[in-house]
Amino acid sequence: RSEKQQHTSLPTSLSNVHVHMSPPHQTRKLAVAMTLLCIASLFPLTKSIAFSLPLTPLKAVSTSSSHLIRRQNNRCATFVRNMSSSNNQQHDDGAIISPSLPSSALSISSRTLLTSDPCVILMKQIISQHASKWENDPQGIFSLAQGVVHWRPPSSAYEALSRAVQENMEPENDILSGGTSYGMDGAIGGGDGRLIHTYCPDEGYPPLLSALKDKLQIENGLNNPHIMVTSGANQAYVNCVLTLLDESDEEGNISKCVVFEPYYFNHVMAVQSARGGRGCGGTAASEIVTDAKSIEGLLVGPTTKGVPDLTWLRSQLEENRYGNNDNQSGNAIRMVTLVNPGNPTGVSLPYEFLEEMTQLTKEYGVWLIMDNTYEHFDVKNKNKLPNNLDTDVSNTPDYPCFDEEHVINIFSFSKGFAMAGFRVGYIALSSKNGDTGGGTKAYEEMLKVQDTIAICTSRISQMAALGALQAGREWVYEQVKTLDVGRAAILEAMSSLEEIIGGDSAMYVMGKLPNGVDDQKFASSLVEHYGVAVIPGSFCGLPGWIRVCYSNLPPEDCKIAALRLKNGILELTAK
Repeated sequence: RSEKQQHTSLPTSLSNVHVHMSPPHQTRKLAVAMTLLCIASLFPLTKSIAFSLPLTPLKAVSTSSSHLIRRQNNRCATFVRNMSSSNNQQHDDGAIISPSLPSSALSISSRTLLTSDPCVILMKQIISQHASKWENDPQGIFSLAQGVVHWRPPSSAYEALSRAVQENMEPENDILSGGTSYGMDGAIGGGDGRLIHTYCPDEGYPPLLSALKDKLQIENGLNNPHIMVTSGANQAYVNCVLTLLDESDEEGNISKCVVFEPYYFNHVMAVQSARGGRGCGGTAASEIVTDAKSIEGLLVGPTTKGVPDLTWLRSQLEENRYGNNDNQSGNAIRMVTLVNPGNPTGVSLPYEFLEEMTQLTKEYGVWLIMDNTYEHFDVKNKNKLPNNLDTDVSNTPDYPCFDEEHVINIFSFSKGFAMAGFRVGYIALSSKNGDTGGGTKAYEEMLKVQDTIAICTSRISQMAALGALQAGREWVYEQVKTLDVGRAAILEAMSSLEEIIGGDSAMYVMGKLPNGVDDQKFASSLVEHYGVAVIPGSFCGLPGWIRVCYSNLPPEDCKIAALRLKNGILELTAK
């Protein structure tokens, strides 16, 4: 920059640390080109790539990128070689090693070392390991593992992206042109696209927050909640864990979190890595423990056909409360987690059940974390207000949530709006009882966590999410209808199994393998010999089961994958 440009007046706000120039013009031109490439969406998805990502053809990968890929592959190589082994692992040269904590003097957090391994990464590594065997197959390896959808975001999301990038690169919009001032919320005169390269408020991009308030009121029945936009629903849950859980309080009571098996593996990993405690499991442990029930601070509740046992929950809430019974001072259980519609179960819970759980946790003064990531996938419409309620049908929420002080609702743009790579989720906390309400206090404290982890979700991703929101709920429902063919094919493919859970909501089916069949070995063999990937149930707390996702392939491809799965189940379980 010239000396004159270097001495251009600083923005009037000195409270946020921004550099005062826009990105170089060539960078902005590249950003426009990349955005237009996304909008064009002309390139086909390569089915031999495990998951639905718009990847550059493999031959175009640079040497440095290839090196990074090889390095990443090597990190999990040991886990991939013997994914289903117990304490011992075997190198290619035959040497047996026992996993143990590093002997190096450079320490790594035991909480991280003892956190369960991410199963999606491990499955990707297994797919990579066997990809060469399928390179001559026109379809390659199909993935029924990671929970993604086969469609793309609505065109309104790409249009919002294009407008923002175009506006940002216009010379007259350069924030160095003089006279521009920033507000604390990042607002600026003129179009918001001028600031896509800057921070936005920790809680979120103001226009998106405003649109989400309307959405939550109309579609979910939540009245004027506190909203925080996060980098996906996973970060939203981590925010809750870090805000609500202690290792122990001043009285020495260990704070606990309840999940129900089969559970969503990333929820358990969040508690393991943030909460810590004995017996956290993971392949780095000197004594491997994969059962989440042994984790101090985590209570794993039973389910029947994917429906949590409320009798068990009441008994645990009673057992873990402390203080005088007439004037209860607290409960060791701080939060109860529920995913509905269910991941990994594929089961949707009825409104009456959710209401009972809401009242039960309220009775004991415990937070209820409702993960509504799959709100658009309640195919059987189980979560509907009962007809006997005196409500105006025209104002009935499409997917009702509970507007209670102790309930924290989590949502995501990753599934219904197909924006997994944009990483946009959000949390809604109740504003009941104003400044003294529990939701308000939790929101204010959670901002500390938000500012520490992400500061804010990418501004341009939030702009795209705002554009997607304009497509509406009906747009999502039209896409969800395309899953009917694949769902039916997968259910038929798994029909020979002894027991099946789900298939009526979300995007998952779980199946029980015959006794004695190791689910991790089965999953690895399924990739190698049948060209189809699934998630081993042991990562969800159900060893001997598999989780199958039917949403990540278009209908005709899903039918082919289902046939491979069927053959694999029949042949591998017969051995």
